[in-house]
Amino acid sequence: MRRRNFLKTAAAVAIIGSTSGSIIATEALAATGKKMSSNPLLQKWNTPFGVPPFSQIKPSDFMPAFEAAMATHKAELKAIATNKEDPTFDNVFGAMERSGADLTKVASVFFHLTSADTNEKLQAIEGPISEKLSAHQSSVTQDPLLFGKIQSVYLRREKLGLNGPQKYLVENTYQSFVRGGALLDADKKKKVADIDAQLAKIQVQFDQNVLKGQSTFYLPLKTEADFAGLNESQIDAAKAAVKERGIKDALGAITLSRSSFEPFLTSSTRRDLREAVQKGWMSVGSTFGPDNRPLITQIVDLRTQRANLMGFKSFAAYQLDDKMAKTPENAMTTMNAVWTASIATAKKERGMLQELATKDGVDKIASWDWWYYAEKVRQSKYAIDENEVKPYFELTNMIKAIHYHAEHLFGLKFVKNDKIPTWHKDVVAYEVHNVSDGTLQAIWFGDFYARPSKQSGAWMSSFRDQQKLIGDVKAVVYNICNYAKPSPGKPSLLSFDDASTLFHEFGHALHGMCSNVMYPSQSGTNVKRDFVEFPSQMMEHWLPTPEILGKFARHWKTDEVIPQPLVDKLLAAKNFNEGWTTSEYMMAAIMDMKMHMIEGPAPKDIDAWEKQLLDDMGAIPEIVVRYRPGYFKHTFDGGYAAGYYSYIWAAVLETDGFNAFKEVGNVYDPATSKRLKDTIFSQGGTKDPMDLYIEFRGRAPTVDALLEYRGLKS
Repeated sequence: MRRRNFLKTAAAVAIIGSTSGSIIATEALAATGKKMSSNPLLQKWNTPFGVPPFSQIKPSDFMPAFEAAMATHKAELKAIATNKEDPTFDNVFGAMERSGADLTKVASVFFHLTSADTNEKLQAIEGPISEKLSAHQSSVTQDPLLFGKIQSVYLRREKLGLNGPQKYLVENTYQSFVRGGALLDADKKKKVADIDAQLAKIQVQFDQNVLKGQSTFYLPLKTEADFAGLNESQIDAAKAAVKERGIKDALGAITLSRSSFEPFLTSSTRRDLREAVQKGWMSVGSTFGPDNRPLITQIVDLRTQRANLMGFKSFAAYQLDDKMAKTPENAMTTMNAVWTASIATAKKERGMLQELATKDGVDKIASWDWWYYAEKVRQSKYAIDENEVKPYFELTNMIKAIHYHAEHLFGLKFVKNDKIPTWHKDVVAYEVHNVSDGTLQAIWFGDFYARPSKQSGAWMSSFRDQQKLIGDVKAVVYNICNYAKPSPGKPSLLSFDDASTLFHEFGHALHGMCSNVMYPSQSGTNVKRDFVEFPSQMMEHWLPTPEILGKFARHWKTDEVIPQPLVDKLLAAKNFNEGWTTSEYMMAAIMDMKMHMIEGPAPKDIDAWEKQLLDDMGAIPEIVVRYRPGYFKHTFDGGYAAGYYSYIWAAVLETDGFNAFKEVGNVYDPATSKRLKDTIFSQGGTKDPMDLYIEFRGRAPTVDALLEYRGLKS
């Protein structure tokens, strides 16, 4: 639930594939029997396991490939819509699930590269391509003939002898068309399509503005005194950043990669430089780099207009209508309960920090002091030092740890394969096999280091989703992180939070890799947004277990296993600073929801609106919101709009879910592991998420378990 951006490209890719928002597997291309063009994006990929041939693809290939693929998809859907046979599940929904293979191939590569390894040529066409895809999606969801076929099957779904996943697919597809405007009159359909096209363009600009701001800001460290307080690995990373970015007249640099500036805020004794770094981060999208604030007003106004056209009073009401939470008010009830508990705890934490800061002559701590003094208090209260911990969390060992975890939880074995094409020299690729019979289960890529061409954050997505509709199609998934890249021969040392992020994002990957479904639009992580974080957040609970720490938390120099006294201190400090951690998240989640609960015009002065909201919430100035509006990509480039609450919603499930293992006294209990895989990780979006959860756990969870786990319960 910390700083992660699950499925970075999902919002963009979801508008293609099947018209129910799925990603159709690559193998479908061969099944169509169409003649291949010379464009590498439309050819059959004769690469190991059919992964994209990255070295053959040029930016100039994308626009013609998209245009050709959209034309093919339209023809496929027209054949479904004009079929003279009576509508059936197979000739409507099965056919739709088989369509769109070309478009999926092109989009999965394009939106991956614009996030993970972009350049000026890709950025120049990202806006126009997104607009074309928006128009294409509108033409699909608003096609009366196609919707007529869908509606015919939907109305007869109880009489057609459909199995559970088929019925769920019919209902979700019907609702997605309705939400796309299928039941509107012609005038309103056009307005919805126009709004979607405008949003596609503006959201791309928002995203690119954030990347420009975050990738161009850096704090130069010009003298040895500027390194005061930093440990060896932090100094090395700062010096490596200078070489990586070609920065002159500086010994080192602190960038806006979280693996760079967060350790600096924690360790640097230079209060002036801590202030400069944090203010730099907080100014992206507003006073530093391109200004996103005017775009936010436009985005929110357009979303509200769209929701009104669909019969909803606000965009938040529209968004949550088909989610687990159902209404913004339900989500706010949960968030308010957590906020009240977290800010009360944070105020107590502030007192401890101020007491220590006063001894340093700081009369009143500021937000850029919190990290520094929180670490000092942690060292004092728990005798634990981040610099003492990080040497035991070397990246290579942590990658071994997640692979061990996958093997012992779900029976998956990872085998590195250097012959699989990748998009960057730092990327590693693995075959994933079932331990039981040696069969191939998936392909997994890991891209771990920060670079200027990569969006910040961490996420998971796929080039191909698992499905069985057109054969035994295996998933091809990837994880993206942004850890500071060390100098050659030096280790990449992670904080405990960084390691937790790795387990989290790998949890999303496992959700994709373990999928065992028939239909691609129900595969893996294609589930409701406020359920998708549950499997990933649950995986974080394994990191602090003896099974993981005792094998993989090894000192990078001595190979010594992390000493038990240090582990004990880590666990004792588990909930230290949790008031701050939860509060800075809750401020962002509530801000997202409140912005989209607006029923009238969006605020023109975004800064004033933000300040008023935080004041009304009772926020304290020593804690800044995790994402200010100007760089809040989760919500303003589309993916988590009125949905950032999903992390806390899923946390309620995740806390109770892991207790199933604790109750049997074995974190890799075979029976519980099998039940988790069979009811959650393999099922994807084949049924209602709460039904899946209850099948696993036997009951629904409550917020009390979360508050108790985080030490927020009074």
